[in-house]
Amino acid sequence: MKSNTKSNTKSITRSNTNYSRDIYEKVNPEQAAAIRHKDGPMMVLAGPGSGKTFVITRRLRYMVKEYRILPEEILVITFTKAAATEMQERFLKLMGDETLGVTFGTFHAIYFQILKNTYHYEASCIVTEKEKRRYLKEAFSAHPEVTDDEQTYAYMLSAISKIKNEGIAPEDYYDACCIIQQETFVTIFREYHKIMAAEGKLDFDDMVLRCRDLFLKHPEILAVWQQKYRYILVDEFQDINPMQYDVVKMLALPENNLFIVGDDDQSIYGFRGAKPGIMLEFPKEYPRLKKVLLRENYRSTQGIVDSALKLAGHNKSRYAKKLKAQKKGINDVVSAGFENHEEEAAAIVNVIRGAVQHMPYREIALLFRTNASARFYSQKLSAAGIPFYLKDRISSLFQGSIGQDILAMFAYAHGEHERRHLLRFLNKPPRYIRRGLLEKEDCDLSSLLYHPEIPVNIKRNIRALLHDLDLLRDMHPFAGVNFIRKGMGYEALLIKEAREKKRDVSEIIDTLDLIADSTRKVSGYPDWLEQIDAYEAALAESSQDRGQNAVQLVTMHGAKGLEYTTVILPDVNEGNVPQKKADKIDNPEEERRVFYVAMTRAKEKLFLFYLKKNIEKKVLPSRFLKEIGIKEK
Repeated sequence: MKSNTKSNTKSITRSNTNYSRDIYEKVNPEQAAAIRHKDGPMMVLAGPGSGKTFVITRRLRYMVKEYRILPEEILVITFTKAAATEMQERFLKLMGDETLGVTFGTFHAIYFQILKNTYHYEASCIVTEKEKRRYLKEAFSAHPEVTDDEQTYAYMLSAISKIKNEGIAPEDYYDACCIIQQETFVTIFREYHKIMAAEGKLDFDDMVLRCRDLFLKHPEILAVWQQKYRYILVDEFQDINPMQYDVVKMLALPENNLFIVGDDDQSIYGFRGAKPGIMLEFPKEYPRLKKVLLRENYRSTQGIVDSALKLAGHNKSRYAKKLKAQKKGINDVVSAGFENHEEEAAAIVNVIRGAVQHMPYREIALLFRTNASARFYSQKLSAAGIPFYLKDRISSLFQGSIGQDILAMFAYAHGEHERRHLLRFLNKPPRYIRRGLLEKEDCDLSSLLYHPEIPVNIKRNIRALLHDLDLLRDMHPFAGVNFIRKGMGYEALLIKEAREKKRDVSEIIDTLDLIADSTRKVSGYPDWLEQIDAYEAALAESSQDRGQNAVQLVTMHGAKGLEYTTVILPDVNEGNVPQKKADKIDNPEEERRVFYVAMTRAKEKLFLFYLKKNIEKKVLPSRFLKEIGIKEK
C-alpha cells in the first residue's frame, strides 16, 4: 500500500501539467485538492455557493481518466432522486459519449438494490403512502382515545421514521411535543409494523435497517459489495442519520476510500433523524482523514456571506469557517420592522415591483418558515396582480375546516339556507340541536322554534343562534369574523378541543388571524367572496411549471440547494424563527441553521422583515437579527 501511495503522488504531480487544463484553469486551490484526492477518507466542507457539484463531477472524471479507476467501482450517494439524476447528467455531459458504469443513487435506492439481489424484493414490496395510512387506521381502531385525523397520521409517520433512523426502540423514544401517551404510542407502533409485515411490505427506512442487518449477519455478502464499490462518495453528508452511516461505514471497509461532502451549518433535517454530530465526529473515526474547506463563495455578496457567518457562529456544535465571497455588494442586507402584517405585505409588494425592473419575477423569492405563512402572502401577491409560484402545494385557507365553518356562517346569515351550511356550524359550540331535525336541503332554522318535540331550553339556544346570525348579516366581514371568534364562542371551542387532544393551539389562532386579515380591505361580503375566488384561481395556477416567470414562494427547508438574485424573509420574529417549540425541545441550533440556509439563498439582495405587532399584540424581533448585528428600528 505504501508503494502505491508514492506512485500515486508522482502521478498527480505529472498530471498537473499533462492533464486537460479545463479542470484547473477555473478552480481554486481547495477545489483542486478535493478533485485530486484518490485513496483514503476525505471530508470536504462545502460552504454555500462554493461549487460543490462542480468539484464532485470533476473529481469523478479525474478518478476515471487520470487514476484509471474502473467506473463500476465508484458509488455516488445523494439524499434525493432529483439530486442523483442531476449529478449523473452533469457527469455524463462532462464525459461526453463515453459509456460509464459509475453508480448514482439515493441511500434508499442503493440499499434496496442490495436487498433485491439477496432477498429478491420487488418494487411492489414497498409500502405506499395510502397503505401506511390504512395500516395506521387499523392500529388506531383499538384506541378510541386517539384522534383519527391528518395531524395524528403525520405525527405517527414522522415519529416512526425517526425511531428507525436513530436505531432505537419505540419505548426509548421521547418527544416533548408528543400528542399521544407513551404507552399507547408504543402499542400502535408495534401493531402498525405487525400489520405491515403480514402484508409483506417494507418502507424506505426498513431498507436501511434490513441492509444493515444483512451485512452484520452475513459478512460474506458484505465482502461482495465492498469489492464492487471500492470508492464511495456521499453528498450532503450533514444530513446522514445513524443507521445510514452504519451501512456506509461497513461498505467502505477495509480500504476506507470514503469521500464525504457537506456543510454542518446546513444540517436542517433533525426532525427526520439526521445527526450533524456524525459529521463533527467523523475525524475521530478516521484519524488519517484529509480535510479541505471550500472557502470561496461564488453565489452571494460579501455582506450576505458575512451576515450568515455571524449567525452560524453562535452555534456551539460546528466547524469554524471563514468564507470569502467573489462578489461585492452595496446595501446587500436590508432590514425593516413594521407595525402590522398589512404594512409588511405592502413593503414586500413594493420590493418586488422595484426588483422586477432589473430581473425576472422568478429571480425573486419569499422564503417562509412554514407554509402557513405562504397562504397569507400568496393572497397579498394575488391581490396586487403579481404572479407567484408555490414550490410546495398548499390548500386554500378557505378549504380547511375552519375556513369552511366561517364561510358557512356567513352564507347562512346572508340568506343561503342550505342544509350543508347549517350542519357545519349548528353545534359549534354545542347547542344540542339534533341534526336529524334538518330534513330538507333548504333549511330555515327559525321553523324549528315551532317543532313540538324540541325542549324549551334547546329552543332558547336556537333563538340565540338566530340572533347572532342576524347580527352577523349586517357586519363588515372583518367585524363578522371577529364576532364569530369571540362573540359566538367559536374560537374558545376550537382551543378547548385542541387542548383536550394535546394539539398546538397556536396553529388555530394563526389560521383565524389569517382569515381575519383577508377581510381587512374588502368593501363587503360580496367583495370578499370575489377576492377568495380570485385567490383560489391564482393558487391553482401557481402549482404549474416552475419555469414560468413568477415570484417563488418556498419554505426555508424547501429552498435548500436553490438560489435567487433577491430573497425576502418576512416575519423574522420570535416564535416563527426560531419556532416556539425550539426552546421547548432544546434545539435552537437547528433553527439557527435553517435561517442560515435561508439567508444564503440570496445572491445580491437579502431583505429581513419583522413585525412589531401581530393582531394588535406586541411581538419581538427574532434573536437571530441581534446575532447578525441588526438592531430594532
